[in-house]
Amino acid sequence: MRGVRCSFHLMRVLDLPEKLAIEGGSEALLDTCKRRFFFCPAFEIYNGVAGLYDYGPVLTAIKSNTMALWRSHFIIEESMVEIETTAMTPEEVFVSSGHVERFNDVMTKDVKTGECIRLDKYLEDWCTARLDDPKSKLNEVQRRRLMELRVRADGMSEREMAEAVAEFQIKSPKNNDLAAPFRFNLMFESHIGPDGAKRGYLRPELAQGIFMNFKRMLEFNNGRMPFAGATTGTAFRNEIAPRGGLMRLREFQLAEVEHFVNPAFKDHPKFDRVRDLELPLFPRDLQEQCEKPVWMTIGEAVETGIIDNQTLGYFIGRVFHFLKLLGAKFVRFRQHRSKEMAHYAKDCWDAELLTAAGWLECVGIADRSCFDLEVHSRATGTDLSAFELFPEPREEEVLERKLDSSLIGRTFKKDAASVMKFLQEADSESCLGLESTLEEKGFAEIPLGAGNLRIERAMVKFRLTTKKISGRNFIPSVIEPSFGVGRILWSVLEQNYYLRPAEEAASKDKSKPTKGEKRASFSIPARIAPYKVAVCPLMVKEALMPHIYEIAGIFSEAGISYRIDDTGVAIGRRYSRTDELGVPFCVTVDFTTNEDQTVTVRERDSCTQVRVPKTELAQRVQELSNDRMTWDQMKHRYPEHTAAAAEKVGKE
Repeated sequence: MRGVRCSFHLMRVLDLPEKLAIEGGSEALLDTCKRRFFFCPAFEIYNGVAGLYDYGPVLTAIKSNTMALWRSHFIIEESMVEIETTAMTPEEVFVSSGHVERFNDVMTKDVKTGECIRLDKYLEDWCTARLDDPKSKLNEVQRRRLMELRVRADGMSEREMAEAVAEFQIKSPKNNDLAAPFRFNLMFESHIGPDGAKRGYLRPELAQGIFMNFKRMLEFNNGRMPFAGATTGTAFRNEIAPRGGLMRLREFQLAEVEHFVNPAFKDHPKFDRVRDLELPLFPRDLQEQCEKPVWMTIGEAVETGIIDNQTLGYFIGRVFHFLKLLGAKFVRFRQHRSKEMAHYAKDCWDAELLTAAGWLECVGIADRSCFDLEVHSRATGTDLSAFELFPEPREEEVLERKLDSSLIGRTFKKDAASVMKFLQEADSESCLGLESTLEEKGFAEIPLGAGNLRIERAMVKFRLTTKKISGRNFIPSVIEPSFGVGRILWSVLEQNYYLRPAEEAASKDKSKPTKGEKRASFSIPARIAPYKVAVCPLMVKEALMPHIYEIAGIFSEAGISYRIDDTGVAIGRRYSRTDELGVPFCVTVDFTTNEDQTVTVRERDSCTQVRVPKTELAQRVQELSNDRMTWDQMKHRYPEHTAAAAEKVGKE
């Protein structure tokens, strides 16, 4: 914090449920997605593998449009440097980054069945089930204790989890005892080369590939700081218990940004664009008090130190805008608690979307500090610094190092390079301490390897001197927004799925529903819809088909994705099928088209229709899809459709 106290109790509370209510239930949504081939289990004819899914044509197109929007919103808008890096990574990279040691989840097993359980999530779900069960008959103390455990579970140590299991006598899903918790590394290990001598891992994140190329990207950017690198691609995590369809996978798509910034100056030149943006924030203090999120402007959150710096706040605002463009309706930003944060993070927030399973982390926005570039620089001896040019030269006190490399070489032989490296890279405080010892005793010991080495007075001299300098080198800090693409897509689908009474649609499209029938629809924005428009003949008649092919050609030439449905079912049924795919508009050719060259354009969510000349179709669909025109404006511009032909079909 910056010393400014924030009064949470004066702020507007975000009062949302812990789970999204889906009309018809999650099974209805899953049935629609599977039936219309949004996605399916990979290798399904071989009974599949948990945590692996294939995307069908619909979700592939939605994902493609989402990634195009992501590139426009981040890479183009922020002038980022985009690269593509490999998934297979040598072991030493992840040793340096800390992933080999720390990229773990806490796991337990059912002692009888051997079922593997990710313990933090199991504790959260167990607490939620108890809290929601009216038969539990919990008193206030017990309820408070369970709420605290649910909040703290994902930041607890193995010992703390074991104590919680014992305290509440928690059993496995099969009501058996649980084994002692232990750490499980989530990275997929492999071997590089035919002899298997070089160990590697499939990347669990994309960031390391950007860090490896930092120096080249900086040069490509003409040495200018700050700047951002970006990449998209597949990542892999050997999840203990994959679940929830696309929510927790073993192979998944990520999109990541690494924004490099001077650690001494984390203000952002465009911060004013998001300063007054009000967001639902869930700071760590409120989580620990089992309170609810509050609405707060980004400016206030940064000024009070709740969000660590302007650059982090700026990207939180940009992420919020992006999720809203995708059609996300229920979003909150939850701050990581100190025990929960990754080993490299200085501050971290998750953009969470509300799903039927609860709040789901979809984007992580972290201040990774200077950790990554520092560890890789130390491990490889590569200079991964940037240069800061001062507006005017200034006088500064600098440490001067004079080494007798010849004497060091003769004395230490094979260890000489390590001794030289230590003396050249040790910080000023350590060097001045060595100098004091050398002056007093004529020798000093330096830590090297498993022990110490003795250096003599003649080998090195340190002294502080004042020099006029024009700039300085520094290791950049990194602000990282990391997007779980599959999680975002699934959450957006859940939040935009609804069942519409068939009578409501039938009153507009003149179809004839069965009694009590409901029709599924996805109200996703046109910009990410799998097809911008469906093209249908009112009836499958030879006289109408030339118009269908002509309109398809118009859309193809304009680069507008379309889908023809010329099956023999009633037009209302075909409208319903396009609604199930999230297609926002449907062009229908009827017999009036032969007379005046106009067609009907139907809007998915209102089911209303207008008549539009064929020659204006491409322009209007593009404007509607890119938010340059609203449907209300279309209705004012063109006559509403009440064609007699549609009435006739409704009576058949």
